Amino acid sequence: MIRRTKIIRRSVGLAAAATLVGALASCGSGDDGGTPVINLFGGASATGFDKIIDECNKEADGAYRIVGNLVPSDADGQREQLVRRLAAKDKGMDLLGMDVVWTAEFAEAGWIVPLTEEQTAQVTEGTLEVPLETATWKDKVYGIPKHTNAQLMWYRKSLVDKVGDGPPDTWDEMFDMAEKLKAEGDPYEIGFTGARYEGLVVGFNTILSSYGGTIVNEDSTKVTIDDKTTKALALIKRLATSGLASRSLSNSQEPEVFAQLQNENSAFSLNWPYVLAAMREANKDVAQDLGFATFPSTVAGEPSRVTVGGMNFGISEYSEHKKESYDAAMCLRSPKHQLQHALAAGEPPTLEAVFNEAEFKEAYPQAQVLLDALETASSRPISPVYQNISTIISSTLSPPSAIDPKKTTEELKTSIQDAIDGKGILP
Repeated sequence: MIRRTKIIRRSVGLAAAATLVGALASCGSGDDGGTPVINLFGGASATGFDKIIDECNKEADGAYRIVGNLVPSDADGQREQLVRRLAAKDKGMDLLGMDVVWTAEFAEAGWIVPLTEEQTAQVTEGTLEVPLETATWKDKVYGIPKHTNAQLMWYRKSLVDKVGDGPPDTWDEMFDMAEKLKAEGDPYEIGFTGARYEGLVVGFNTILSSYGGTIVNEDSTKVTIDDKTTKALALIKRLATSGLASRSLSNSQEPEVFAQLQNENSAFSLNWPYVLAAMREANKDVAQDLGFATFPSTVAGEPSRVTVGGMNFGISEYSEHKKESYDAAMCLRSPKHQLQHALAAGEPPTLEAVFNEAEFKEAYPQAQVLLDALETASSRPISPVYQNISTIISSTLSPPSAIDPKKTTEELKTSIQDAIDGKGILP
């Protein structure tokens, strides 16, 4: 995440990137005195994770020793490093911290191993359904969900109280409230990640899923773009041309959306759970006036289906310590350590029981709203060619003001099918 003045960006589910902090050991493939070394790539440098690694090493009591290895801070850089080394069959890689959208690609390439039936049962128990779906490809579980994430609707309580009886339930209600605030000369903007990057894909997928639509079929062999896509695109176009979004919508990533709220331009902000903790440090007045609710619905009476982010642990096909890698992963994502990580790094757990912990509820007053969002959440296309699909979507929808709902629907349909079929040139 990008660090800006007084803005602390701890976790974005859509990328699972971590700030490179802490003194972590460098890459090594040798074992120490007969103790198997489990080289972890991805997630190791998140705030406070070195303490979790140390605790797991103590609990292992010589059965293995986890070594955290530095990776690039951005998701694309992380993927590039992992892909290059996996393609070279690097035996020095054991446990992989994978963005939730990498599962199908890595599994299809044979780079990660499916869990055994017993391991699958252990991983499944108590894990939220949608995060588990992101770790699954062709009915086999390949990942151990580490943390998850889902966007919420953040709003200024004082402003909402002026024009309504509570936060808006739907996009239509949010537009109406914003119009009234604008007419009265109050802050009114609706913050949305409209830049040409993964955040735009996340927003589009959330809106499309909330209309009941999908991008590809279950096994990623066919595009499923249809009239629901047109509705989703029409809503994004409406936001972009309504005069209710920031003038910099087409350049807005998470830091910009946060800044719009921090600087008291936004009345509503669609962003990740880190917002409350970050706002307490960035602007205490806004933090005290900050409310939260589930992402607005596209259809009245129907829940929104927000797009999950997060990270899964995968076990490298080329690891010489697969069992120990699994055991290490299960320790790193145990209920105790998921709670510890959520408190230290602001990355929500994948185990439902952790949401009921008193410490978690105290640190996350939005815990129940977040859990509600996760229980009806959606995932981005689970596809071996997801990176291509994502590039096509972000390019085709940028800038949002230029979207022609029907024409853009057809463009997406053709381009994404070409990507699935291995044809065409990426934008």
